Amino acid sequence: MLSSLPSLSRLSHIADSSHSQQVNQYPTQIMSSSNQVQPYVPGQVGAPQQGLYPQLPGTQPYPQTSYNPYGGSAPGLGAVGAPIPQGQPLSQPLAPSSGAVGQPYPSQPVVAQWNRYLTPLQAPQSLESVSKDEDPIYGPLERARGKIDRGLRGDVDISGDLEEKLGPTAQIQDPYAAPPSASAAYKCCSVTKRTPLPDALHQELNFKHLTAKMGLFEEIERAWFTVDNKLFLWDYGDGRDFSRYDEQTNTIQAVGLVKARKDVFVDDITHVLVICTSTKATLLGLSRSSTSREILLYHTNLSVDTPTVMVDIKGTDEGRIFMLGANKDLYELDYSSDSSWLFGSSTSVRLKNRTSGGVSNWVPSVVASKVKAGIESFAVDSQQKRLYTVHTGGEIEFYDVSANRFDLRSKYNRLKHDLNRDPKSGAVTVVSISAISGHESKRACLVAIASNGVRAYFVSTPSFYPIILRAPPPLQPGLSVSDQSIYTSGTFIAVQYDPNAPLTQTHLTFAIPQSGRQSALRENYETLEPPVFQEWTANEIVPSQVWTIVEMSDADPKNSPASLRRSDGLALSSLPRQAEAGPRGYLVLAASGLFWVDQPRPVDMLKANLDIEKDVAVNNIRMTFGRTQLASMALLLGSTPETKHPDLLSSLSTILLTSGEPVVKDSTGGKTITYSSRHDGLALTIARYLRPIWSAKVTLPLVGGKQVLGIKETALSKVQANLESLRRYLEEHPFQSYQVEGEAKIAWAQEEMSLHGLNILLKQAVEAISFVLLLSDYKITDIVAKCDPTTQSALAGLTFESLITSLDGRAVARKLVTALIEQQIGQELGIDTLSEILQQRCGTFIQPGDVVQYKAEESMRRAETTRDPLEKTESLAESLRLFTRAAGSIPIPRLQEVSERYRALNYTLGAIELALRTASDLDPHKKAIDFVRDGEHPADPRKALFEARKECYAEVIKALKVADDRLDKAVAEGDAATATQSRNEAYALAIASDDELFHFYLYDWHVERGLQEQLLEFDTPFIEDYLKITISNVEDRRDLLWKFYARREQYLPAAEALANLATRPSPMPLHDRLYYLAQALTSAKSAASLGSEDVEFTSRLQEQIDVAQVQMEVARAVEVHPEMTDEEKLGVLAGLSDGLLQLDELYQNYARPFRLYEPILLILKTADTRVDDVCEAVWRQLLGTAGQIGGAAGVSEIVKRLGRRYFPSEAAPMDIMIPVVYAEAAGYPGSPGWASTTLLDAGVPLRDLWEAVTGLYENSDDEEREFYAEQISILAQRWMSQMDEIPAAEIERFASAYILRTNGASDDSTRAIRDKLLAAKQMAVKY
Repeated sequence: MLSSLPSLSRLSHIADSSHSQQVNQYPTQIMSSSNQVQPYVPGQVGAPQQGLYPQLPGTQPYPQTSYNPYGGSAPGLGAVGAPIPQGQPLSQPLAPSSGAVGQPYPSQPVVAQWNRYLTPLQAPQSLESVSKDEDPIYGPLERARGKIDRGLRGDVDISGDLEEKLGPTAQIQDPYAAPPSASAAYKCCSVTKRTPLPDALHQELNFKHLTAKMGLFEEIERAWFTVDNKLFLWDYGDGRDFSRYDEQTNTIQAVGLVKARKDVFVDDITHVLVICTSTKATLLGLSRSSTSREILLYHTNLSVDTPTVMVDIKGTDEGRIFMLGANKDLYELDYSSDSSWLFGSSTSVRLKNRTSGGVSNWVPSVVASKVKAGIESFAVDSQQKRLYTVHTGGEIEFYDVSANRFDLRSKYNRLKHDLNRDPKSGAVTVVSISAISGHESKRACLVAIASNGVRAYFVSTPSFYPIILRAPPPLQPGLSVSDQSIYTSGTFIAVQYDPNAPLTQTHLTFAIPQSGRQSALRENYETLEPPVFQEWTANEIVPSQVWTIVEMSDADPKNSPASLRRSDGLALSSLPRQAEAGPRGYLVLAASGLFWVDQPRPVDMLKANLDIEKDVAVNNIRMTFGRTQLASMALLLGSTPETKHPDLLSSLSTILLTSGEPVVKDSTGGKTITYSSRHDGLALTIARYLRPIWSAKVTLPLVGGKQVLGIKETALSKVQANLESLRRYLEEHPFQSYQVEGEAKIAWAQEEMSLHGLNILLKQAVEAISFVLLLSDYKITDIVAKCDPTTQSALAGLTFESLITSLDGRAVARKLVTALIEQQIGQELGIDTLSEILQQRCGTFIQPGDVVQYKAEESMRRAETTRDPLEKTESLAESLRLFTRAAGSIPIPRLQEVSERYRALNYTLGAIELALRTASDLDPHKKAIDFVRDGEHPADPRKALFEARKECYAEVIKALKVADDRLDKAVAEGDAATATQSRNEAYALAIASDDELFHFYLYDWHVERGLQEQLLEFDTPFIEDYLKITISNVEDRRDLLWKFYARREQYLPAAEALANLATRPSPMPLHDRLYYLAQALTSAKSAASLGSEDVEFTSRLQEQIDVAQVQMEVARAVEVHPEMTDEEKLGVLAGLSDGLLQLDELYQNYARPFRLYEPILLILKTADTRVDDVCEAVWRQLLGTAGQIGGAAGVSEIVKRLGRRYFPSEAAPMDIMIPVVYAEAAGYPGSPGWASTTLLDAGVPLRDLWEAVTGLYENSDDEEREFYAEQISILAQRWMSQMDEIPAAEIERFASAYILRTNGASDDSTRAIRDKLLAAKQMAVKY
């Protein structure tokens, strides 16, 4: 039966309560006489009690030639440090070029030697742009998400596999690198404090004793001590709890702590304490309180006889117990239980020899140790379920201990031979082995530590062999490395005990990987080549013998959560880890006390060195770890609550201020940008803070379809606190903006845009976590159960990344809020209270309007059920107030439902106001209006907003229609007063809206109902724009704009509207265009009468009318064109009706190609342009055609018509028209002088015609002269009645000359001419 041990229920407090132990920070003065924690000063003996302990075995000095780590090669080591080819026997000498040990350290940072990699900065990224339809939150979030993913991938890239690091790049001359500077800040490991051993222990040791041993159980934060048959457990954390177990009768030889097997003990018992004497192993159950540091021990009644003294005890995570005997055999202690509260009657315990069988189990240990070789030590890898042993002859064995197996998988026999290739080196042995777990490598599995400090790294596949012998770090010459040396998660601690020193002391040499080499290459020199694997080293001296060293588990990479591992299980390097994990620490238990060793993170080095070297520290860290890593560390320090010192804050600001600038460059794919280090550092810091939750599911499934929170609340709160601290730091120390020009301006604009997205993501992440924690507070499992199956399914696959950055995540969050509200309404929680909580904790992440809607619904239901008119009115008003508060989050179907209920309740004004408010809040940036103005492209994403607003406007129209119908009904019933007032109020509310798009929708509704004339009565800011935009060729709409102006006596805008109507391209009939131009001219003249004259505009209108008339003339000519088909005429007329054309277009495209002669004359007249050849050709064509049809009469008629229309103008110049007319008339006989009579009738002045004809007469031959003389005689006869037109002297002179020339002529025509001229002459003489 398991029972509690009274002496160990808080155990027996031997320590004097008056001697409270305090932890003093290093360094302060040693106080050896007290029981207080003592600071550690290297080289100073701390306490006389070290002589109370016997010397550890195997600590005699190792004969070794003096080794100078700073020059020359290591004697006896040969080609140590070279990788071992898989197929090459280790006994063969390796190539001399494979690398030697002990080359000098470089005098400057190693990165300075990498000048062969010098290339510009980091990998560029494509330029980003913002689309018109981009969501102001989720657009930037989408871009920022890419930056976070990039940062996370970068952390994976700089966290390589240990085996890869030990590959070809390990063939180097300098496996150990000097720190960036001599500053103490760069010491990779250092003792920070010392805690003296308890006074009570000294009291025990002052009594006579045979044996005393000590060790550490780091899992339970206890040091153990044995003095003969007594076991002491000391809580070194607070230093006060020192307890004793003394129920063993024999001397205790070994103590071990192993995890308890499942289903054997009660749940409280987590570990089994194994206590071995020389003949028996006893198991005690151990439990530790979750709320205090107290531990309890329980009797288990489990013990087994042992055939030998046990010297080492280790276990697996599954509870298997392995023990190494002094006879060099390995045993397994197996215990089990079938059923019962604890064991019942079927409890069994047995001891199995796993390396020897039969009678060897019980060979006396003294005999066994002398007659056979065997196992010297062993190591267990619980993660990969492996066990390794090292034998006396140096053989290394690899066992599979998964499940209940103990199967030998492989064996390597040549390690001792490999370590002793040089006979001058002495006898090099393996002193310790340490397992390499899966968090470091997928193939590397074991480190064997040699007595000269060489490390042999083994791989497990494809075969078990060492891939490299790594040279020792700088050690203390002449001292061997002891079996207390350890390798743990990349850190090597070599222990060298020096018993011959004046004061007994132990030298500790630490070697840790230089984690910044790859990031520095990537960020400072943009090379992806694998860096040389180098380690930093540090030395400490412990003023006594060291018994054991362990790493503290809280920051051990071996215990890394999934967020600090790559997808293949490898732990991330120290750079990514520092945002989430603290510094690694080690406990060194020695005779002089417990020493605490800290391994600072890179950010700790930066902080410490900023206090020492200031600006030099910044450059050292930048060169050592990379410029982005430096910026990230600065932000990490800035967001740490403890960072408040002004000097430190100033240094951090300087780091960010001098972190470079973004650069835009041209590449084959377009322009690219390389962001500044502060930008990439911020993205990296946010990524590292978010890493624990970024890819994690928000919820995890349970049996039965239920879902629970996927991340522990404590983890979420920690991530949120880190992000919030960073947000506050950025708020208090914002990044500086720069005003630049050229390409730099583009670069800084890109960076500012990206930083904006990162800041949004930072705030969004904080509020998303608040939202999830809120759901957890209100029982997220119950909330999810209230959601519909679709939402539950979406939530089951939702990661925090999607919750924070995607619209799908926002949609799921809103559904969860709805479910939360329903849950809380059922529990009668005040909706206002819940809304306030949501607003405070996650106001921008989710819409607290969802809560308000439920409150509004309560008011509406009250209005629907009450019979009290006053209560109904108040409830409706309250519901409207609440609904309008949440208008932006109301789905359209919900709006339609509420509007319908409002209309049913005769609350028309509420239906109108809510619909208009919803339309406005759904599209706060008025993107729908831009969509309409940009042409309403069907593929435009803004179309969705436009359609949503139309849905809202449709509800307004429904409400107005209800008001109209009620008025019609009231008029029919003879009681229209109330209905008229309600209708007027409804229309007034709608028209008072400042929503331009709604007004357009309202006006369209009027036009659709044939009430477009009513639009002229609207006096709104939008009606004018509407009429301008919607003006069309439809007769009932195109006149609205100019009539709108005319009714308001705005005649000049009316004239402009009319002119635009007439001139706009459209299939409007030409006579309509002329009508609008005439109306425009009339309006312009009316405006002039009112003092608003625009002379230029009026003149232009007149010119347009003239041109339009020409176009009409062309169209009429086409309509009667004898040579064109009807189809051709239709095509030409359509072009002429599409708009007003220019004269040149009319001439070149219509009049000339279609030979429209009269329109050509009109064009010449209108253009006031003289083109002689064209004009003459047209006149000849027209007169010739007329003469062919009607002879002299036809010619006479067309001359009269054309002359009266075009004379005087450039279409009928006298010097062209008169000669052409006479020339054509000469071919058509008629009454004497009919051509002159015709010209006079056509409007040619008598005087001008006289001069023209007399000129033709003088320049013609004899035959033509008679023709012109006849024309002149007619003119002279006409002169007799119009004597003022021509000087009488000219008449007399011409008549006298002609009469004299024709004296004696006998033909009738000549005599007739003479008679007429004679009469004129006589009249002229008298005159």
